[in-house]
Amino acid sequence: MKRSAGPMLIILSLLTDAASANSQLICSHQPITALAGDDVILPCHLEPPISVSDETVEWTRPDLDPKYIHVYQDGRFLYKTQNPSYYRRTRLFMDELMTGNVSMKIFKVKVSDTGRYQCALPSLQKEASIQLIVGESDVIGSDKPVTVTVGDNAILPCHLEPPFNVRTLTVEWTHDGEYVHVSRHGKDYLTDQDENFRNRTSVFYEEMIRGNISLKLTNVTELDAGSYTCNVPKLQSQVRRGFINLTVEPMGGQTGDISRSTGISTGAITGIALGVIAVIAIVAVAVSKNRRKITTDCATRNTTGRNGQNREGSQEDNAEDNTEDNTEDNAEDNVEDNDADNAEDSDGDSDGGNGENIGMLNLRNVS
Repeated sequence: MKRSAGPMLIILSLLTDAASANSQLICSHQPITALAGDDVILPCHLEPPISVSDETVEWTRPDLDPKYIHVYQDGRFLYKTQNPSYYRRTRLFMDELMTGNVSMKIFKVKVSDTGRYQCALPSLQKEASIQLIVGESDVIGSDKPVTVTVGDNAILPCHLEPPFNVRTLTVEWTHDGEYVHVSRHGKDYLTDQDENFRNRTSVFYEEMIRGNISLKLTNVTELDAGSYTCNVPKLQSQVRRGFINLTVEPMGGQTGDISRSTGISTGAITGIALGVIAVIAIVAVAVSKNRRKITTDCATRNTTGRNGQNREGSQEDNAEDNTEDNTEDNAEDNVEDNDADNAEDSDGDSDGGNGENIGMLNLRNVS
């Protein structure tokens, strides 16, 4: 049995060496981001997996002195070599070393933990690095109100400054104390959402890695107006909340948009509009009066011409009538005069004859 054990060990050793030679030490190519006070894992493993339980595992930060963050050797942790700032804040996953998992966990990270870390397996000549970013950002809302019209979509701006990845954190939006939208670990949690906002809210998940936690609100109603709060509860910074005011204008109202785009107040715009209307009214009245005057003048000229012709005709008619009347009057006067003369003559003759007759009668009587 002892004679057969030697060759078997050699074969196993050869197989292990071949496997380790083919394995690659892989750490995350993407930076690992965390907030101050969080626990974070720096993922690193062998692919294909092989056991490293009997290997030395070294985690270091080359920019520090001493550079050792965590050293595992001969089945135990060498705490004497560790940088004091990481004292009792690091560990490996001992149960997973057999499967090639050499990830390191750091507890309660600090902003000073930000940097590039290296994982090494000296006996296997494997090495890889990973970047850790620890943020202490403030939540920034908007100083200016967001104004939209009923039925439009609105984006309520809110972000972290300096920018920080918040996809793994909880982001809460509230309106007058009621939940509008809750995002946690890249998913929506809308169980406690106010019914007024059902199916009308969303966040920009692809932008969260850059600290953008803005809220999109669709089909805005007048009930949506008011103050909104964006909150990142686990943030260790002094400013964990941002505030945004939303103003909703009635449909068809353009005064607010014009005043915002031009910088002119609503009162000034109203005054200008009234002034323009007044000028238009004055011009319209002046034009109307001018047209009436022209029409009156033309009518007067036509009437004057007709009256002149009528006067001439009347004068001629009057002259003719007067002539006829005079002729008739003269004729009547002549007839009357002639009748009078004849009457007088007749009377004279009658009186003379009668006298003569009377005289002759008297003479006869005397005789």
